[in-house]
Amino acid sequence: MTFSFKDIEHSKSVVKQTSLYAHHRNEAALFMHIENYVIFHRVPSFAEFVETEAYLQSEHQKAGQDFIKFIWPEDCEIPQPIISYLGSNDFSLDVLELYAAAPGTFMPTKVETPADVITEWVHDGNRAAYLYLSAQADQEVSEEFAKQKQPYTLAKFANPAFRPIVAIRSGEAVGSIDLYLKEDSIEIDNFYVAAAARRKGIGTVMEHADGKTVLLVADAADTAREMYYRQNYTYVSFRYELLKVFK
Repeated sequence: MTFSFKDIEHSKSVVKQTSLYAHHRNEAALFMHIENYVIFHRVPSFAEFVETEAYLQSEHQKAGQDFIKFIWPEDCEIPQPIISYLGSNDFSLDVLELYAAAPGTFMPTKVETPADVITEWVHDGNRAAYLYLSAQADQEVSEEFAKQKQPYTLAKFANPAFRPIVAIRSGEAVGSIDLYLKEDSIEIDNFYVAAAARRKGIGTVMEHADGKTVLLVADAADTAREMYYRQNYTYVSFRYELLKVFK
């Protein structure tokens, strides 16, 4: 089975669909870049891009959003006129890479986990610890971001595919990883270890592939390719993400 970025979990709603793009918006998380954007179905012309930018900026301003974001078609380069325009108009550009480990080939990272650390699926008994750790991770961005994101994090539990794992030590969550279990794949997202537990052998080991393809998305700028290859991932594709934040 062939996978693409279309197989990555998302919770956005499409508010406008054209032959050129789809406009996604999450009314419950208007502050989050990853939840609110335009994704192009094909490479736009320069005029089409500028027209779409004006549309999205207007829509985001109406909603009180201080950014605009565009996702480029998978495995497509950005034409030079648009590259030049982005550079002179305060856009940042990220390259994301999709990796997949075929069923039965994924090799989880082996770590020396302390004997007093228990790794388990998140359930009613440990959910509060998981949510506390998630808030800690968000506070590394800012206190305001953590406060805004709390309802969004809680809402993820309504998704039947969402299956997070948490590492507990002395009743406290010290590590977590979010999994999305689908019929043919498992997506890995949001790996986090508490600051006080880092470099002490605490890590959540994903060993629940169950004959599914394991998917992950990484930032090309800091992709740990050697580790992925040791885990039997193969590179699938890339895509550009364009972001402009208004000051």
